[in-house]
Amino acid sequence: MEKPNPNHVNIEEMLGPKLRKKMPRFLINYLKKIVHESEMNEAIDQSNGLSGPEFFKFALDYLDISYTVIGEENLPKDGKYIFVGNHPLGGADSLIVGEIIRQHYGNDIRFISNSLVAGMKPLSSMFIPVNLLGGPQTRDFGVLMEELFESDNQVSIFPAGTCAKRVNGKITEMPWKKMFVTRAKKFQRDVIPIHCTGRNSNWFYFISNVSRFLGLKVNIGMMYLVDELFKAQHKHFTVTIGEPIPWQTFDSSKSDAQWANHVRKMVIGLGEQTHSK
Repeated sequence: MEKPNPNHVNIEEMLGPKLRKKMPRFLINYLKKIVHESEMNEAIDQSNGLSGPEFFKFALDYLDISYTVIGEENLPKDGKYIFVGNHPLGGADSLIVGEIIRQHYGNDIRFISNSLVAGMKPLSSMFIPVNLLGGPQTRDFGVLMEELFESDNQVSIFPAGTCAKRVNGKITEMPWKKMFVTRAKKFQRDVIPIHCTGRNSNWFYFISNVSRFLGLKVNIGMMYLVDELFKAQHKHFTVTIGEPIPWQTFDSSKSDAQWANHVRKMVIGLGEQTHSK
């Protein structure tokens, strides 16, 4: 009997025995469908054991996702940075940003994110899961952060902590948390702003808004992020890189939260410049 691939996605295993017994078979099968269990495992098999940063390019090629980079000259040749960007998609944008950083700086990359791709086993070692929206962290989270920012790794963060939502009929980047500002100052890392184009489906925004309206602790829309990733197949995106922001910029003229909002507006502005060209 062939030994199962430990990197495979297994929905029934993730549900656990108790929940699996309670859930009707049709619902389990539906979950397998929306998370594209078979397609995900097929991709993992075809990757021939690739993991870490090298999986970014494989995944983009597998999904036939392409992108154009504007402002590539703004990427310094060396140094340690914090990359911050908008989060329009929740999956494809993580893969694209990861591949851009890998191409320029090598494999020393780490993401602080609760992004979809953090749950992909070939990439899981690169992601430090974090609740950027508040709530308790693991007891050793502070230690992990200290070690990360003191390391030689490039650090990428989606400061909104969640993908863009539809608000009053407009796709809107959610407010940014200040963590990247406080860490930039403490560890003297310049910040590189990045904007990625793209949007999810109307169904995703509808489900996300229903979750918010009902006040659910778990955003049901997150369950559909894998489906949104596969809907990004054969699509082209534009990534705009802004000029590095020296860490000394974040002075006492604004609070850390105000500086975070300031950079958020800068990133949104990068996107507006892209669309105006």
